[in-house]
Amino acid sequence: MRKTISFIVLLVMGIQIYCSEKALEVYLPRAGELPGWEAAAEPDYAGGDDLYLLINGGAEVYHEYGFKQTITQGFKSKNGKSFNLEIYEMKDPAAAYGIYTFKTGDSGKPVPVDGEGLLEDYYLNFRKGNFLVTVIGFDSEAETINGIVAAAGVVASKMKTDRSKPELVGMLPDKVDTPLKPNGIKYVKGNLGLFNNYEFDSKNIFNLREGVIGDYGDFKLYIFKYADAAECVKWFNFAAKHLETNNRFKDFTRGNGGYSMIDGKGTPSYIKKHDRYIFIVQGKKAEETMKRIIARHTR
Repeated sequence: MRKTISFIVLLVMGIQIYCSEKALEVYLPRAGELPGWEAAAEPDYAGGDDLYLLINGGAEVYHEYGFKQTITQGFKSKNGKSFNLEIYEMKDPAAAYGIYTFKTGDSGKPVPVDGEGLLEDYYLNFRKGNFLVTVIGFDSEAETINGIVAAAGVVASKMKTDRSKPELVGMLPDKVDTPLKPNGIKYVKGNLGLFNNYEFDSKNIFNLREGVIGDYGDFKLYIFKYADAAECVKWFNFAAKHLETNNRFKDFTRGNGGYSMIDGKGTPSYIKKHDRYIFIVQGKKAEETMKRIIARHTR
């Protein structure tokens, strides 16, 4: 009886994996949809923890954002050029937006792909709905770049349009003395995403579950969201205790309802709570900048 049940469970799991893989295959370019290019091999699929086998050392952050499954496939041209296409299905548009901001940098150039396409050197990222799509070439020659952009366009055309952004992103001002930099937004869902931008502590001292970072050139603004004001106060105070004793910082000072410190590079940070949010301004004149930012949210 136990053997029968085990067989049924394995069979059901196998059917689920097969169906998931086939569901993602519909987004891949088919024969004739990408002139001059053809599939180099059968696509590879990974779901759940199998992502660790596909991405060496980088799967944790995908899971932090909310990873579901991925399908990848290589393509080659008659002239020996090649690129890899990777489609990541995330749990919702917010997760897709977050991993998109994680993977894109401020040097990315917009390309005509329906889904905020950004091209950096010889790799392209775009997000659409629940999906992040990454296309990676192996050189920056025109044939490869044109193939990358064309492949992204084919995939994007098969996906439903959804360019919605997490509500928290809307709390970033477009301008505070200086304007928000193009591609200057990072949406984070935990300490791994935060750590990739700045190391306050190796541990999740803010108990961060949702946050956004805006780069204004002269300074950066961090906003962390909590369930309510009481939870915000708890982690605001908890982080203060750790930062005060962290040897990465000096001149820890409390005042005006917040606290400040300076890191080893001489960059000051000022941290303050407001309602159910923790605000951090990092850069010159951090406390003065914080006053103007908080004032915007108390009008």
